Amino acid sequence: MVWGAFSLHHRTPLFHVQGNLTGLRYRDEILRPLAVPTLQQMGPQAVHQDDNARPHRARVVNDFLQQSGVNRMEWPACSPDLNPIMNLWDELDRKVRSNLPPPRDVQHLYQMLQAEWQALPQRIFTTLVNSMRTRCVECQNSQGGYTHY
Repeated sequence: MVWGAFSLHHRTPLFHVQGNLTGLRYRDEILRPLAVPTLQQMGPQAVHQDDNARPHRARVVNDFLQQSGVNRMEWPACSPDLNPIMNLWDELDRKVRSNLPPPRDVQHLYQMLQAEWQALPQRIFTTLVNSMRTRCVECQNSQGGYTHY
């Protein structure tokens, strides 16, 4: 499963994308070099998931994914309960905030994020992927309302 700009096997963080992320940048800096090749390596059953952010749903992105033969998961907008990347960002945030002294500037923060990202254990990714069935069932049972995720 690919979440945004990384997969379980190719953890390339999104942090190198600076400035505003547009549909063109998302296609050229994330999808084309990272996500699509990973999905193609995973085979025809691989499915791409995004969070419906405006750049992810731009026409240029839709066209590119369709031309690339990428299966795309339909995803409800504004659904943090179903989006495991939010748990991952939270874990990364806690790790970076636990560093003393705190980052002294943006460059130092970037370096800390890179280091903490690489240090995240594989079990976190596996646990999040394995939680998807339960997340979806809970969301369905609550008719789109609150879940414990």
